[in-house]
Amino acid sequence: HLKIFINAISQAYEYTHQLLLTEKLKSENLDLNAVSRTDELTKILNRRGFKELGQRAIDLAQEKLQPVVVFFGDMDGLKTINDTYGHEMGDKAIKLQAKVLSKAFRTDDIVGRLSGDEFGIIAVGMGVERIDDVKEKVAALNEQISKENDLPFTLSISFATYLSY
Repeated sequence: HLKIFINAISQAYEYTHQLLLTEKLKSENLDLNAVSRTDELTKILNRRGFKELGQRAIDLAQEKLQPVVVFFGDMDGLKTINDTYGHEMGDKAIKLQAKVLSKAFRTDDIVGRLSGDEFGIIAVGMGVERIDDVKEKVAALNEQISKENDLPFTLSISFATYLSY
């Protein structure tokens, strides 16, 4: 009977080990998926993550007949910042701009860095009457963060907006 007992314990150990290994692989896969959708510099969504999550959000909004505002933002003067203060300062400006956008928009809004100094935001359920308020909030936060970080310039971003019902 001891042999049967030892064999059962061995099988239970092997089964538990396989379960733990499977869970670890699933977790690592989730981590890889998150990494593949996150911009390394700013820690917000990258182009891939923005497109994937954004498309899902837009599809869901259309099903529920909710309005969607899509903002495309392009930082003002990044080339001048890079040329005058160096690329390290340019990277800092990009990171701070991402922080401003994440703070200015709602937590459910999808904020991503599309490329260099270009950002996209998808705001499901936002009405047209809120667009100017959000742009003003971004401008105010740009001034505030620029001062708080002793930047030798003021962050600025220009937006194009598209509204869909």
